[in-house]
Amino acid sequence: MHLEHLTLHAPDLSAQRAFYALTLGLPICHDTPEAFTVQVGRSRLSFRQGDTPAAHFAVDIPRTLVAQAQAWLEARVPLLADPDGRVRFGPDGAFHSSNLYFRDPAGHIAEFIARHDLPFDHAGPFGPQHALHLSEFGLVVPDVTGAVDWLEARLGLCAWVGRSPTFTPVGGADGSLIVVPRGRGWFPVGLPGQPVPFRLAYRQGQAQRSLTPADLPFLRPQVLA
Repeated sequence: MHLEHLTLHAPDLSAQRAFYALTLGLPICHDTPEAFTVQVGRSRLSFRQGDTPAAHFAVDIPRTLVAQAQAWLEARVPLLADPDGRVRFGPDGAFHSSNLYFRDPAGHIAEFIARHDLPFDHAGPFGPQHALHLSEFGLVVPDVTGAVDWLEARLGLCAWVGRSPTFTPVGGADGSLIVVPRGRGWFPVGLPGQPVPFRLAYRQGQAQRSLTPADLPFLRPQVLA
């Protein structure tokens, strides 16, 4: 599952645009008064005008540049810490990854993730060109088990690091939906997850597909695309 284009919302597009284009240095590839898009490696990330709850998404970075990525981010944005004050996590767990988290002006929780089992080996110094691609999007649902069953049966998106009623990634190491229940706290700050409007274009094998909440029967009553 390759995440090719994710669209979210932001209440202040000027602040959002400045953050992604100037603070993070990602190139703008589309810009209008109503929306803008930045290039994130081989993926695209768009924001439209709108005030919604915070979403969560992750961007893959090279496993060889974690320490450099941390220093680069810390010079630009506060990193999110867990209750023990840690801001860099891993490599451990089923993902065998290192993780850095921060929030953008809209409050979305963004993550830089380095997957140590994948050969993303680049030389430094770290820069925006090392944002390789979108790799995760947090899908908040009323019932994780039912949602994952539907995603597997209808879309062929299967759980790949185990199933849990509180946290189930579907897809694969190259791209995942992180399916969690409403109210579960997003790591590391515990911000309760809420369904958000989104549009996600992705590739699965040779098939190009897209998803919005309106395409997911378990979300239609709760979120409008």
